[in-house]
Amino acid sequence: MNKLSFTFIFFIFSCFYAFGQTVSGKVVDEQQQPIPYATVQLGDHTGVVTNTEGEFTLTLPEGITDPVTISYLGYATLEIPLTDLTKQVYVLKEEVTELDEVLVTNKQLGAQEIVEKMMAAAPDLHVLNDRSQTFFMRNRDDQKLLDFTFEIDKASKTSRSDLKTINKEIETLSKNITGSKFRFFTEYYGERLVMGDSAKLNVEKAVILKDKDRDISAEEITKKLVNTVRPYLDKGASYKVKTGIIKIEDSLTTDEFFEEDIDSVKGKTKFVKNSLQWRLRSHNAFYNEENLDFLQKLKRYTYSLEGYANIAGESVYVIAFEPDRSSASFRGKMYINVFDYGMMRLEYEMLEGEKLQGVNLKLLLGLKFREDRIRVTSEYRKNAEGKYYLKFGRKTSGTYAYISRPMKFIKNKEDRSESRQVFKLDFTFEIDNLSTSEIYIAESNAITAEAFAAFEEPENFIPLEIERYDPAIWEGYNIIAPIQEIREYGKEVKR
Repeated sequence: MNKLSFTFIFFIFSCFYAFGQTVSGKVVDEQQQPIPYATVQLGDHTGVVTNTEGEFTLTLPEGITDPVTISYLGYATLEIPLTDLTKQVYVLKEEVTELDEVLVTNKQLGAQEIVEKMMAAAPDLHVLNDRSQTFFMRNRDDQKLLDFTFEIDKASKTSRSDLKTINKEIETLSKNITGSKFRFFTEYYGERLVMGDSAKLNVEKAVILKDKDRDISAEEITKKLVNTVRPYLDKGASYKVKTGIIKIEDSLTTDEFFEEDIDSVKGKTKFVKNSLQWRLRSHNAFYNEENLDFLQKLKRYTYSLEGYANIAGESVYVIAFEPDRSSASFRGKMYINVFDYGMMRLEYEMLEGEKLQGVNLKLLLGLKFREDRIRVTSEYRKNAEGKYYLKFGRKTSGTYAYISRPMKFIKNKEDRSESRQVFKLDFTFEIDNLSTSEIYIAESNAITAEAFAAFEEPENFIPLEIERYDPAIWEGYNIIAPIQEIREYGKEVKR
C-alpha cells in the first residue's frame, strides 16, 4: 500500500510538473561557453531558441509527454525526459560529421555548382504564401544623436522678441541632447497570415521598453519638431512647401502634414506591420535580394566546400565564401541541403567600410544617408509539404542619417485680400542607429483561401509601454528569453 501510494503521488507530481509549468535553463558547450540560438523543442509545435547568452525559458503545454530536445549545428542533439528537466545548465557535445557518413550524389559537385543549384531551386522551395505563422519579434535600437540644431527664422504674426525666446529654449534643448545615447527594446507576439499578395496580422501582445526620461530617439525628436511647427500653421489651410529654392509641395494641408500623431495607436500599428513585413522579406526572399552579391554575382567570390553537417536531421553542405574581388561586399557561410538544395542556414556579414545603400549630397543639398554594418543569420526548416520556411532570423544593421536644410511654408490665400503668411525654419539633424531584430517562428502551417478570408484582422493594437523590465508580462508565452540588459533595464538611477 505504501509503495502504491508513493507511485501515485509521484505520478501526480510528474503530471503537475510537466503540464502548465515553466522551466528555464542555459545551454553551453563543453568549455562552458553559452550557445546562442540553440533550438529547445518539445513535440512538433512547442519550442524556443536560446538568446545570445544561451538562456531559454520554455512553458510546457498540457497533454504532451514527449522529451525535450536541445540541438544546434555542429553539436550532438541532447534529449531530456520531462521528469529530468530540472537542471539549470545543459551541455552540448561537439559532433563531427565525417564525409563518408553522409549520403551524397554520385557526382561530387563543386562549391559554386552547389550554390547555383540552390539559387535555381530557391524560388520553388522557399515560399511565403498560403501560410499561417505564429511569431515573436524583438527589436533593439541603439541610437546616438550626433547633431541637432533647430531655429525658426520667420513666423508671421509672431514678434521678434517671442521668436528669440522660443529659439533660446530650442537651443538649450539642442545642447542638452546632442551627443546623447539612447537604447530601447520593442517586442511583438502574434499571428501572421499570407495568401498570395495579401497579408493579415494580429498582434496579440506588444511591449515597448523605453525610458521616456532619457528618450532622444529619432521618433521623439521628430515629435518635438512637429509639435514646434504645429502652432504656426493654420489648421485646415494649405501651404506651398520649399526647401531652399526647391518646391517640394504645392498644396500641402495641415491635416496631411499632421496626418498621424507619432504617438497614435494607428501610427504604431502601421509601423509594426511594415516592419515585420520588411524584416521577414529580407530573410525569406534572400534569393531575390540584388544587394546580396554573393548570390547574384558569383564571380566576385571564392566558394569552398568545407564539409558536411546535420541540421534538424537533414544532411547539408557547408560552403564558405570569401571576397575574390574588391567589388565584393560580404563574407559568410551557407548550409545547403544535400538532396534538394534548399537553404537551411545562411550567415553573412558586411566587410568593414562597405555599405548596402547610401546617398551623399551633403554639400549640394545637405543630405546624407547610408546603411552598413550588416550581419545576418537565417535558419530555415522544412514543412510537411517539403517547402522551407524561416524558423529563426537575426539581423543587425547600422544606419546613418544627416539632413541640414532650410524649409519654408507659404500659406495659399483663399482670397486676394488675405495677408501673406510665411513660416520659415532651419534645422540640422544627424543621427547614427544600430538596430538588431530577432524573429522566431513558433509555428508555420498551411491555410486555405477560406480560412484567410475568415480571419479578422484587428484594425489597431495597443502596445504596453513600460520603463522597467517586468518578467510577469511574458509569463506563459514561449519567446526568446530576455538578455541581461533587458532584465536590468530601468534599474539605473534616472537623471
